[in-house]
Amino acid sequence: MLLRRTLRLSLVSLALLLSLFALPAQAVPQPLDGIVAVVDDNVILQSELDRAIHLAQEQIKQRNITPPPDDVVKTQVLERLILTRIQTKRAQEAGIKIDDKELNDVLVNVAAQNKMSLPDFIEELKGEGLDYQNVREEIRDQVLVQRVRQKEVGSRVLVTDQDVDLYLAAQGGSDDVEYHLSHILVALPDGANPEQREKAHAKAAGLLKRLRSGEDFAQIAIADSDGQQALQGGDLDWRKGGNLPTIFANVVPKLAVGDVSDIIEGSNGYNIIKLTDKRSSGERQTVTETKARHILLQPNAIRDESATQALINELYERVNKGEDFSALAKKYSDDPGSKNSGGDLSWQPPGVFAPEFQKQIDALAPNGLSEPFHTQFGWHVAQVLERRTRDTTEETLRSRARQSIMQRKENEEYEAWLRRLREEAYIEYRLNGSSDSDKSDKDSSDKPAVTPKSS
Repeated sequence: MLLRRTLRLSLVSLALLLSLFALPAQAVPQPLDGIVAVVDDNVILQSELDRAIHLAQEQIKQRNITPPPDDVVKTQVLERLILTRIQTKRAQEAGIKIDDKELNDVLVNVAAQNKMSLPDFIEELKGEGLDYQNVREEIRDQVLVQRVRQKEVGSRVLVTDQDVDLYLAAQGGSDDVEYHLSHILVALPDGANPEQREKAHAKAAGLLKRLRSGEDFAQIAIADSDGQQALQGGDLDWRKGGNLPTIFANVVPKLAVGDVSDIIEGSNGYNIIKLTDKRSSGERQTVTETKARHILLQPNAIRDESATQALINELYERVNKGEDFSALAKKYSDDPGSKNSGGDLSWQPPGVFAPEFQKQIDALAPNGLSEPFHTQFGWHVAQVLERRTRDTTEETLRSRARQSIMQRKENEEYEAWLRRLREEAYIEYRLNGSSDSDKSDKDSSDKPAVTPKSS
């Protein structure tokens, strides 16, 4: 269990984490492996569903949530598997591939973050009763999902300076409050008719009534939400105001901790949110910048390493005796970027220079001159001219605002994109021997509504 918790911190996406751990083969009875769903030209096997259900149930227990009936978990988990299949197919159609070498690099990175070699990591997985080949292929699928999402959604999302200005104006110039939210969605298909809307709204109203009467939000979310976080009790985790879906942005700040919202209608369906907690993250942002200059000498065809070191020592002595640093830099320095400005490196924050160079200038007081030192670039003499502490709060706010807007826009685009993919897919359910199709012809009017798990 400790290993599993550590691995969660090592992987990039929550979706990847949720499907990382396969169920030990001996933990589930293994009847003849059957097909539980057909997704276009692919299938989902009973064994896959069993592994994913086991993981979901373990996660629910870890959250101290009373588990819903097994058939509810099965429905939620199967939908998640279907969405993964649809997205990996789209990735393949888009020509996105994750070859074995790239997949191995991902696994090596995961192992390194757990302070292991890949062979040790594989042995650790086996010791936990996990099937390594299942782990590999599930990770491959999730990397595909991330790549196709970036290609078809993220690459089309643009944030302008005007977007940032409007966002900051709406936030009063800052975004220093974070909200911990839980979410329930009663989803609608694109182009839902009035009857479908009425039915979905009635369901949402019933859920809201149960919540207002004191029933547990997480348990209702697990059992009845169509959101992607349903199996996590609807938990959306901490989000800044700017990261909230647009339809929540005006509602959440008005809620007190513990409040449950009214029904919020959106393009994805009817939403209910609960403000679990909130906190302030605002503080002034500053950075200490250094204005420095240097002379760089590099060995060349007519000056070997020894001669180069001798010349830098000579220049150091000449500066110490009062010769003009700038004039010497213009005459002797081999740094094309600073030579013509007398070695001036301009104002720079920490971490811009190579570590060896940064260490030298960090040790100098203003007007201090270093002794000659060597880096990967050659021999240097450096001088610190000034230091200043600059308030970067505004820059930081604008950067965070841009990131928040980008994330919000991408999430909204992703939901719409995923909903379209889900509705275009052929899906046939074969649970318990049944064979129910979500889609065959586009002209049929009596097919069930097809709705994605949105967040």
